[in-house]
Order: sequence, then C-alpha cells, then structure tokens
Amino acid sequence: MDNPTTDPGATVTQEAAAERCPVDHGTAAQQAQPGQRAQPAAIPATALPGPRMHPVAQILTYWFRQSKFVEQCHERYGSRFALRIRIPPKPLYVLSDPEDIKQMFLAPADVLHTGTGSATIEKFLGQTSLACQDEDAHKTRRKILMPTMHGKALDRITASINTMAKQYIAEWPHDISMPLHPHIHRFTLQVIREVVFGAKVPSCWDELHDRLHDLMSFNDHMSSAMILHRMPPRAVTLLARIPRLGLGRFLEQRERIDALFAEVVEERRNSGFVGDDVLSVLLGITHDDGSPLTAVELRDEMMLVFFAGTETTAVALSWAFEYLSLNRPVLDRLVAEIDAGVSDEYLNATVNEVLRMRPSIPQIIPRTVMKPIEIGGVRYEPGSLLWASAHLLHRNPELYPDPYAFRPERFFDTKPSLYTWIPFGGGRIRCLGALIGLIEMNAVLREVLARYELVRDDPKPERPRSRSVGVRPANGPRLQLRTRSPEPSLAGD
Repeated sequence: MDNPTTDPGATVTQEAAAERCPVDHGTAAQQAQPGQRAQPAAIPATALPGPRMHPVAQILTYWFRQSKFVEQCHERYGSRFALRIRIPPKPLYVLSDPEDIKQMFLAPADVLHTGTGSATIEKFLGQTSLACQDEDAHKTRRKILMPTMHGKALDRITASINTMAKQYIAEWPHDISMPLHPHIHRFTLQVIREVVFGAKVPSCWDELHDRLHDLMSFNDHMSSAMILHRMPPRAVTLLARIPRLGLGRFLEQRERIDALFAEVVEERRNSGFVGDDVLSVLLGITHDDGSPLTAVELRDEMMLVFFAGTETTAVALSWAFEYLSLNRPVLDRLVAEIDAGVSDEYLNATVNEVLRMRPSIPQIIPRTVMKPIEIGGVRYEPGSLLWASAHLLHRNPELYPDPYAFRPERFFDTKPSLYTWIPFGGGRIRCLGALIGLIEMNAVLREVLARYELVRDDPKPERPRSRSVGVRPANGPRLQLRTRSPEPSLAGD
C-alpha cells in the first residue's frame, strides 16, 4: 500500500547518459576516431530485465498496486525494464532515466508514433481524433486546434473558470463527510463545456453532462483496460452481459452520448454561431478534397477533449486535497496566502508539487517504434513499445531530493523542466490543454480553501486506486468541507 507522506524512496540505479543522437542510423557501434575509445555496441531491448511472473499476474498487480509495482521494478531492475501488462503480452519497455526520456521526446515523428499507444482508451475517444494521429496529420490538426486553448480563447476560458469556481463550489455539500472526486469531476466537465462549446451551450447539455460523468465512471472498473475494438463483437456482447464488469452500462451510455453529440452538431450548424471554441473550429475544418469532417470525426475530437480535459485535472485536484489535508504546515501557509490575496507564489508551487507527486498521467502514452532507435545504449526495433514513467522520473532523488516529502518550496524561483516534470506527458504530444488544467487547479484550490476547512475522518493516507490512465485516492479522498468561521481553525480533527 502506498503511503504518500512516509513511503521510503526506491533505490535508484543510475545509468550513464548517452551523448549521441537518439536515432541509431544503422550502425551497431560508432567507429572510433583517432585517439578516442570505441563506443560499446548497443544492447538489444529484448535483453532488458523485468518481472518473470505470468502476464496475467503482472496485469493484476499493476492494476491493484500500480505505483508500488513500478517502484519495486525500478529498485530491482534499474531505470529501464520490461513489463508485460497487455493482452497479448507484448513487452512495454519502461524508461525513467531523465536523459532517456529526453531522447525519446526529441526523436523524429517518423521514428516514434503515439497514435497506436492510445488503444486502451479508444473505447472513449474513437480512432480518428488527434490522439490517434501521427506525423504530418497530427501536426496539422494540432496547429488548427491550438488557438481554441490559447490566446483570446484562453482569456475567455480563464474568466469562465473563475466564475464557475465561485458558482459551483458554493453548491458543493459541506459540513458532512463525503468523497470529493465525483464533485470535482463534475466541475471539470463544466469547464470543458466552455472549451468545447464556448458561449453557445447546447440545449441538451444537462443530459450530456450527466451521461459523460456516468460514462467516465467506467474508468474505475478494471475492465476499462480492455481493447474493445480488437475483440470479436460476440465476445464484447457476452462480456457486456456481466453486470460487475460495467461494460454493458458503458456501451449504453456511449451510444446515447454519440446521439447527443450529433444533436449538438446539428443545432450548432443551424444556429450559424461561430466562435473560438473547439466545435466552431472543427466545423470549419475540411479535408484535402474539400469535404468537412464526418460525424464520427467530430464526435471523436469532442470526446477526446472531454476525456483528456476532465480525467487528468479531476485526479490531480483529488490528490491536492489529499496531500493538503495531511500536511497542516503546508495547508496553513497556503490558506494564509489565499486570505492575503496578494500573491499566488505558494499556490503555484503547491500545484506543481502535487503534479510531481502524482502526475495526472503516471506512465505516459506509449510510443511505438517505427524505425530502429538507440536510447541510452539500448537498441529498440520497430514494433517495440516505449513507456516513459512520469511517476518514477518525479521520484528521482537526484532531481528532487527527499522525493517522497510533500514540499512545495522546491518549486520556488524555478520553472519545471520539460524533461524532468512531465505530469501531462511530453514531446510533440504534450497535452494541448495543460495550461487550462493548471489554471483550473489554482481556481478550485483558491475557492475551496477560502470557504472551507479540510477535515479528515481518517488520519491515515488513502491508498492509490487505478482509474484508466490515471491513479486517484481510493476514497475520493473522503473529507469534510467545514464552513470556515471568521477566525478559522484548520485542525484536521
């Protein structure tokens, strides 16, 4: 069981950083120059160590003890190791050395693909969205969508976030013990509504909101890891009849959501409204032959933004309240800063530290090797899957001394590095809406702590629980938001 405040750090085996181009251009070892020592030949990825337990046992262990499992593997096998947690049991090569991860992020787009790495969540996203594209297609679509989450659109979204934080958090249950994650997740859906639909809120939004929330609760089921589109339809039908799997409910909700998205698109087209929101931009995209995006393509892109923009931030905020409720000195200092209203320095540092301790995507989307590549003295052949572990990288004691301590001060007067702080992924597919997530976290923490004291029922830290691509506190976390008195006492009794 993970203990986020007292768990000892894993022993880190340091690997020598390879100071060469990440792409091996076909030679097993570089030719020695006069007076230089020859570089050793790269070892094949198949020689990397890893647990020998049966793949099914690895899958179960990873689901129920994800954080501890990868930490134990890191301690035993070093910064690179192989896991078999997919069906069929193809190895995933886990990287955690910062130089290895940097080289992976800098590899050319035609060498490492990400589009196939989202297979387990394609049941939500479909197979045509930005997350499933690579090379020029990905670059072009990303460039088109970028303005919907930056510039003037971001100003509009930020103002809406601050307004919604005051409106919705005032309506949260308080003075009773409750799991916070469901309320946080519903709030994040409201924020992404602003991103996707802008000022033109669909008439069916209330139903769409509730169904999206229900649909994404499927992520708490282990069956959410199934790659449905690769399974025979008959097998999916049979599995859907098993209530405990939650698959039947998921499929019903997905079908209804698809119909609602179709209604939204038709309503928007009939309205003539054009804004800087995601849907407005999507409706203006045409293919090379001049044809507009299909209904499926529109649905998939909207669903990607709802999925990626809510799951990641809701999990991060849940951990923020978990850590703050366990660390009174940090909480006291943060509340004092919020009450003073003159600076966000400690708030920003706290958000960065939460995302270091519990990155929204603990193991980022796998990269599929398309051309041979050498990283850190290991040669990966086409078809190999590379998996950068943000969880392990963020617990590297050489990067972050005393890494298991929750200490926002470590982010004072320093900007997180693109290659050593990767809570939302990295490289060319880093989350398009990462800045929105940070703004949202700041707004929610500021509003909740200005209104309420955080009171725990149980002083013991909550264990992590897998939720699709993320990990959340098992019980929510379960806290009481106690209405603050004029001179609040922040005791967690």
